[in-house]
Amino acid sequence: MAVKHTAAVSIDDINQHDRRYLGRHYVFSKNRAELLVDGQQAYPAMLEAIANAKRSIAFESYIFSADVIGERFLVALCERAKDGVAVRVIIDGVGSMDTSANFWQPLINAGGEVVVFHPPRKISFSAKNFWVRDHRKLLIIDDYIAFIGGINIGREYAPTEWGGANWHDIHAQIHGPVAHGLMVLFNRTWRQVTKKDWNVYLGPPQEAGNTAMQILEGRLTKRHSVRRAYLHAIANATSTIRITNAYCIPDRDVQRALQRARKRGVRVQLLLSGRTDIRSIQFAGRYLYRRLLKWGIEIYEWTERVLHAKTAVVDGYWCSIGSYNLDRRSLLHNLEANVACVDKKLGTAFDQQFENDLRRSHFIDPTTWHRRPSLQKLLEFFFYQLRYLL
Repeated sequence: MAVKHTAAVSIDDINQHDRRYLGRHYVFSKNRAELLVDGQQAYPAMLEAIANAKRSIAFESYIFSADVIGERFLVALCERAKDGVAVRVIIDGVGSMDTSANFWQPLINAGGEVVVFHPPRKISFSAKNFWVRDHRKLLIIDDYIAFIGGINIGREYAPTEWGGANWHDIHAQIHGPVAHGLMVLFNRTWRQVTKKDWNVYLGPPQEAGNTAMQILEGRLTKRHSVRRAYLHAIANATSTIRITNAYCIPDRDVQRALQRARKRGVRVQLLLSGRTDIRSIQFAGRYLYRRLLKWGIEIYEWTERVLHAKTAVVDGYWCSIGSYNLDRRSLLHNLEANVACVDKKLGTAFDQQFENDLRRSHFIDPTTWHRRPSLQKLLEFFFYQLRYLL
């Protein structure tokens, strides 16, 4: 029996101002969302939602580590599977390479299902599917509650009191029809990996609030959807553009859009990584600083710990959150998932979080940036030339 997909909620009740930012495709009305900052807020909320699941749990994560945090989530999933909840997990073959099949055996024994997206049988640059990775971070409960953002499952993202490294990241918890739409997206990936349809009816979309939200799906046939949404929002900006991105190497079109926004008098602020787990991408991104600073774009670097977030807020109104980085890998190779929304209350929350982060970040001074060591400039140039491979 094939999956039964209930139609998306009509967007007729979304006003013209909202459509100006969102467009018309994959838009769902009547949602409610809140930000979850770092694993300290996200993990407890996710575990509570899992514990309260009644029908189904769909979990898609690039990294699901077999460490103390992964064990904590595994136990929670096993408990629900034993009670008859349909539990399905998709992990990426490279991101979760260190997590053995034995780790998942308790969940399988409890009745859950686990699949691996593109396991790297041969680690080779010519391997057919090696470069295509599932980079999404999705948790969907009962087709009604969804979690989405940049947080993987592992001690790096956990708070220090849980024994974690407390990387800085942002997730969102969403109630409403968008969760139903994300479940359809999850089922498509499930079908791609297993070659089977999920033979359970989806629950009907349930209204939960007044926020219009749009699913931005990154896959090979729609790989430009997130980028187009960024470009559309930037082009319509009238006052502020605030982007937080962990691995940021914007392409020419995004650069030009930001430059045009500055010419219109829009304040553009970028919060990027000062400490990172991938130095090559940081060097490549820093190569663009001189150009961006020249246009009057403000650049800040988060230096307290590793920054892993991927968010944006425009005019305190349009917001985006998910797994998408402003680099070539997210654009060309990865399965990604973001949601965008238009909501003043949520936009204010994004703005406040951004301002809180700026107070704990280092401002890149345009008048002194050129004084950095020559070796650093050389590394930036070198890795920028390799940006399509990073």
